[in-house]
Amino acid sequence: MKKIFFKNFIILSVLCLSLTQCKKSLLEVEPTIPISTLDDYYLSESAAVNAVNATYTPLSAIYNGSAWHIGDIMSDDADLGGGGGGDGDETAELDNFTVTSFNPIVNLMWAQCYFGILRANLVVEKVPQVPVMSEAIRKRSIGEGKFLRALYYYHLVRVFGDVPLYTNVINVAEAAVIARSPKAQVYDQIIADLKAADTLLPNQNTGDNKGRATAGAAKGLLAAVYLTIGDNVNAAATAKQVIDNRAAYGYELWTNYGDNFKLENENGKESLFEVQYRSGGGQFNDYGAGQKLNCFFAPRFQDIVQSRGYGWNVPTKDFADSYEKTGSSYTTIIDNRRNPSMWIPGDTYDTYVHPSQLVGSPIGLNIKKYFVPIANTLGDNGGWTCALNVPIIRYSEVLLTYAEAAGFTLGKSYIDQVRLRAGLAPLPASMTDAQFLNACYEERRHEFAFEMHRWYDLLRHPDPNYFINVMTAAGKTNIQAKHRYMPIPQTERDKNPNLTQNEGY
Repeated sequence: MKKIFFKNFIILSVLCLSLTQCKKSLLEVEPTIPISTLDDYYLSESAAVNAVNATYTPLSAIYNGSAWHIGDIMSDDADLGGGGGGDGDETAELDNFTVTSFNPIVNLMWAQCYFGILRANLVVEKVPQVPVMSEAIRKRSIGEGKFLRALYYYHLVRVFGDVPLYTNVINVAEAAVIARSPKAQVYDQIIADLKAADTLLPNQNTGDNKGRATAGAAKGLLAAVYLTIGDNVNAAATAKQVIDNRAAYGYELWTNYGDNFKLENENGKESLFEVQYRSGGGQFNDYGAGQKLNCFFAPRFQDIVQSRGYGWNVPTKDFADSYEKTGSSYTTIIDNRRNPSMWIPGDTYDTYVHPSQLVGSPIGLNIKKYFVPIANTLGDNGGWTCALNVPIIRYSEVLLTYAEAAGFTLGKSYIDQVRLRAGLAPLPASMTDAQFLNACYEERRHEFAFEMHRWYDLLRHPDPNYFINVMTAAGKTNIQAKHRYMPIPQTERDKNPNLTQNEGY
């Protein structure tokens, strides 16, 4: 952990690793600029904006290399898939609940979040001191720094619980001894940052700035945070503010659910915030500018994508069967969200017919949500990566957050909006609180299929044993109470003696 605080690395990270986020025309790597101190760098508006752009960068690695392993594969919605034994041992640890403190996926989440926090702290601390800068850009930049800092801490606190909390630029010696802060304190900081970001960010961004954080994104994330910590009063009030001001923010549902996941609709009307990716930007790895989920999730060794697909993150039969249907299996689904979300046997695209059995998917189920066909990836790292963004918050989540937090009487009409778009009937005219909460969970499960929400939804249920009961029923008998949080990476504990380990690891 200490390495990330060396001054030279800080400078390099700001200047050389910027711009794998925000609008596609901004996704260019900046040249290295030899400077002696950080203060020498923050002298112009362009330098400040570059520093902000660098703060978005870790999101691309998190969503390429860690978020889906934890959010999907650890849940009851998906299994490992891939090529069988020995293929993805680190992911199998998560899938089978045998994870250790040396797991590289868990370590990536920790490291990339703290890279983001370091850069956000630099932005929040240094941008106010830039001598010549548009006040509108200064205000927006500080708001982006606070929003992104909150988002990175939100990932950390949900995955690890208590984590080191700092909001200033600390030196190497301080970094080597910083202890974990209670998760309640971390959530307080997240909430404070998002409230501040809401007042600093614009309602909408246009042109080359599309894809940057907005006030609506800050408020939408804040509502989700309140729901996570069980503060339903504030979750409902905050979500309702977004709903009531949706015209100012430019939000509405797409008529067709699948339109959320098309290249031409990136940063569209249902998007509050998404991870930005671009074509042809670097190597096939977690840290490039391209999105690799298209290759990783595509049916294994099928010519439907240029890379032929890896077939990871395979939907479970239980999940495929859980959509509303007219018959007894997933072949009679009436919920129109299923088809854009997953491949089932017999599905077609052009001349391709999805088979009934594949390596890693014995009953022929695969994720379709991030599918980008060959025609859209030619020349893009041989088809290994693509430009399709990954959604973090959509307007439908705001509707479902309000519905769950407000309860049946006030919330029914909002969950019904989401169901109507899915081709489903409204919920019954009367339900108990328990029935309505279950309906909200089922709606979220299908609305956000493979958008890396499910594991965290299981964890935040009012019943503390809910995630254990659900996963045990799904056949994951190794799960224990300790798996609510992941282990603190041992490599970080070796560098910092004050980092305690989570119980059970």
